[in-house]
Amino acid sequence: MAADGPLAGLLADARRRVPGPPSLDAVVEDAGRQRLAAYYLYSALVADVIGPGDLAPGQWPHELAEPMQRLNLTRLAPRTRRGLDAQLTPAEQAMWQSPDRQVKFAQLLVDLINQGAFGPLCHDADRVRLVRSDDGRALDLELIQGGRVVGTCAVKDHWELAAQYMAGMPLHGQLAETASGAGSGKKVAHELEETGIAHAVSMGVTLAVSIHPLGAAAGLGTRLVRSRIQAGRDQADALGGLGQELRTLRAEADRELADAGAGNI
Repeated sequence: MAADGPLAGLLADARRRVPGPPSLDAVVEDAGRQRLAAYYLYSALVADVIGPGDLAPGQWPHELAEPMQRLNLTRLAPRTRRGLDAQLTPAEQAMWQSPDRQVKFAQLLVDLINQGAFGPLCHDADRVRLVRSDDGRALDLELIQGGRVVGTCAVKDHWELAAQYMAGMPLHGQLAETASGAGSGKKVAHELEETGIAHAVSMGVTLAVSIHPLGAAAGLGTRLVRSRIQAGRDQADALGGLGQELRTLRAEADRELADAGAGNI
């Protein structure tokens, strides 16, 4: 109880310094947007939308500046390499500073698409494969149906969709999983309508998948934080289940050793 006095003084000082502190909801929303802003920059870097010296908003091309402004991410985006690295894992830090980062991004994108991370492919394709563009400079995705090519699109154009996935935003797969409950079909349709951009209004960009980057900004950061929390819980549950299985296997092994030692086998 002796600490009540110092804590009360600290609280009073904080209120003097920040007379109108943000609400918890606002803090959570900004935390989610800050993470998404960092991954927009990261994905733009590894996809060669911007270069390592283009982290400042004044250096951004329209294809990055427009979604950052639309989703209200510009003010929260890191301005320096150190600020960006603080939001990334060591492996991600190494990737965006690698000279062959575009190839690594393209390979990651192919794996994600073929694993169904973004839902069904366009043109009823079965898979995508990586090829060089006609000019030999950029990388393209070929959509394959059976043994024939049914479409082609640029790897670089998928940077925003990849950014949202890497940040942890719930995309097509997570939305589809909610369709098992009563009345959830309408909910999924509404979510897709709120968070998707149709081909006709996607700034002329053709993607390999039918789900498009986020179009709605309301509550974006909070949705991301909730998704990250749920992912953490799912991982904890999976690890807990694995631990129980390992304990069961160890108990069975101990019994078999005891039986062998007693000559029962």
